[in-house]
Amino acid sequence: MRIAMISTPFIRMPPVGYGGTELFCYELAEELDTRGHAVTVFTTGDSITSCRKRALYHRPVWPPTAADEVNHVAWALAEIARGSFDVVHLNSPLGIPLSAFARVPIVYTLHHHRDESFSRIYASHPQVFHVAISRRQLELEVPLLRARVIHHGLSPSRYPPSLHDEGYLAHIGRYCEEKGTHLALDVARLVDMPIHLGGRTHPQDRTFFEENIAPRLDLPGVVDHGEVDHEQKIRILSGARALVCPLLWEEPFGLVAVEAMLCGTPVIGFSRGSFPEIVDEGITGFLVPPDDVEALARVAVSPELARFDRGRCARRARDRFSTSVMATAYESVYRRAAAAGSAARARVA
Repeated sequence: MRIAMISTPFIRMPPVGYGGTELFCYELAEELDTRGHAVTVFTTGDSITSCRKRALYHRPVWPPTAADEVNHVAWALAEIARGSFDVVHLNSPLGIPLSAFARVPIVYTLHHHRDESFSRIYASHPQVFHVAISRRQLELEVPLLRARVIHHGLSPSRYPPSLHDEGYLAHIGRYCEEKGTHLALDVARLVDMPIHLGGRTHPQDRTFFEENIAPRLDLPGVVDHGEVDHEQKIRILSGARALVCPLLWEEPFGLVAVEAMLCGTPVIGFSRGSFPEIVDEGITGFLVPPDDVEALARVAVSPELARFDRGRCARRARDRFSTSVMATAYESVYRRAAAAGSAARARVA
């Protein structure tokens, strides 16, 4: 198939550090390319990909703005309208109202928690094939006529399993309230275990960071690596007893949890958002009731975690969250969208 994949103008593919949507676009596009599809990615000029690449912005634009996002998507759709594609894979809600100008079937992946302004866009464009990244995300969204759930997948070869941990906890991602960075530090303090952090703070989270996270960074055993690249992330995850994810919001997915599982490292966290469906209890991690920090601390020092089967965890993650599994599911959606587009053109003719 001839597939147009529209990533964002904010982060290159693959990301050097932070960048969940862009990592998803990279992994899926590369897998589709290996399967013989003609994939064109609309991304930043510094992106590295095996696919055909088109870019409006030679380097990422940061911080994200709606103006840059619309500019990027509108340009991409104009390019697509002049080309020959079977399907467009869109990853920006702001591009949906513009997609009719491309006259190519649209598959759109929801990467955000529910936002009422986005939900109004989804509801007013029933011709789009929507893909939710978790059942919980879809449950919280407005009813969508053409929708299915496809979990994210990653390339297992990039995540070698580690069968032995080094006795510390880990927390990786954006340093903010909803990710529970401060609570992960509290868990480590309660059980007197070292904790390694990897991530960064966005401007909107700066006040929370200064008031609630920065003071905890001075506690004994806290190692803050700052924003980490892929190799640093693998080293942290491979040595960790567990990845601590005390989510305080309805996380739509959580790619870092899958990255940990692929390394054989269990995820421990609150039973919230997508985690009850992506964490297999006792196999790839352990979940406790939301907001119960003491229960999470008990898991961190439990015999079950101490004798955790990391090899089994890595195998289960590969069965559920590989790029192969993800790409096969998306191929099915692409075929449905392309068939619907052909039928619509036939009716007009």
